[in-house]
Amino acid sequence: MAGTGSAGASGACAGASGTGAYMLGAYITDVARGSVHDGPGVRSVVYFKGCPLRCAWCHNPETLLHGPEILAYPARCVSCGRCVSVCPSSCHGDAGDARLYDRERCARCGKCAEACPAGALAVCGKRWPLADLHAELLKDKVYYRRTGGGVTLSGGECLLYPGDAASLLGLLKAGGVHTAIETSLCVPWPHIERVIPLTDAFLVDIKHMDAVRHAAFAGHGNALILDNLRRLAAAHGDITVRVPLVPGVNDDLDNLVRTARAALSIGGGIRRAELLKFNPLGGSKYAALGQTAAAFADGPQSGAQMDAICERVNGCLGVKDFVYYRA
Repeated sequence: MAGTGSAGASGACAGASGTGAYMLGAYITDVARGSVHDGPGVRSVVYFKGCPLRCAWCHNPETLLHGPEILAYPARCVSCGRCVSVCPSSCHGDAGDARLYDRERCARCGKCAEACPAGALAVCGKRWPLADLHAELLKDKVYYRRTGGGVTLSGGECLLYPGDAASLLGLLKAGGVHTAIETSLCVPWPHIERVIPLTDAFLVDIKHMDAVRHAAFAGHGNALILDNLRRLAAAHGDITVRVPLVPGVNDDLDNLVRTARAALSIGGGIRRAELLKFNPLGGSKYAALGQTAAAFADGPQSGAQMDAICERVNGCLGVKDFVYYRA
């Protein structure tokens, strides 16, 4: 997942109402308002569902698969049995206990979530009419204007859906809203090329510079990503390379210096390299998906640790403030 924030569990299950003429093909897990870590100013972040990577530390696991999924919260279950009576696949125990939910048999139709009165079952991922999503994002336009903020498309990987992304970005740009994309760039180049003229800023995650370790921890090599970064840097003027610092995976000085040096060497539109604190907050989401989160650290790095890392990397490169982090 590209975003620094988290798609909220409640937002992930919030439906879209209204009658827009064009329905997005992509599923959206959340529209998070008031973000200050996903581009300049105060922003709204749209989380697209579906990702080509499988980062072991992902803190938004509900965005990995395309299509809706069922989130189960057993502690909320009141054993009313309504899920049993409506499920066409017999996924739920006879007592109506959410703890007996059989995910392998589930057709993800969402009927159980609609019937659940306690919120123990919820559908993650909704398709929005384009006009409705646009209207939702314009609710905070005054804050965008006052803070230099705007809208960021994230995920998952929003560039898996270049048509939907371009349609939404085009509406926002036409209304004077600053646009940004958070991406791994692990997509075909034409997907990226299509949104370049509609995007004011790109935030590009580089998970690891070593191709073998990148594949081991992210499920895919980094050759396509780095090639796309070179092409993007030659075509766009506002790119931030970002590294999510995962303890024991990519937070060693050698990898960070290699990443920052590559960004400097590519040059072009790459303006800076941002280090992201480790985000350990995905555990409850994995549980709701019937999975277990991998353990890398109990919490994020301290501000003092981040300051020291940035100072060391910048010192090794002989530059000042190219590598930074947001407090």
